[in-house]
Amino acid sequence: MSFDDEVDAARERLRASLPNADESLFDELAALQALVPKLETKIRSKRLTFAVSEEDDAELSIAVLHASTDEELGHIFAEDGEYVFESSLEDFFDDFVDEDADAFVSRLYETLKTDLAKYEIENEV
Repeated sequence: MSFDDEVDAARERLRASLPNADESLFDELAALQALVPKLETKIRSKRLTFAVSEEDDAELSIAVLHASTDEELGHIFAEDGEYVFESSLEDFFDDFVDEDADAFVSRLYETLKTDLAKYEIENEV
């Protein structure tokens, strides 16, 4: 076997050991769809609803809506293997990121619980 043949063989072994590009992609839609039932189970509330939405040229997200006011409290995105919560209201609800869906849901629970009373008082809900 020549030097070039050995390099080619090593190259093929290396290529075979690398993850397939399709396998390494984070499926944002599937991640968000799997997150909704977790949100609804952990955060059972008549005050909040969660809706997967995609606006024109906008990122796919889950809107966190206040049921009485129909106001969007924030959005949840899935990007690069992470879940991101971004508040829609500057004075309420801290933004955060987490890689684990269950930890993300628990943190969202605490974030919403902390500021929801303040939001409702200031908005006379």
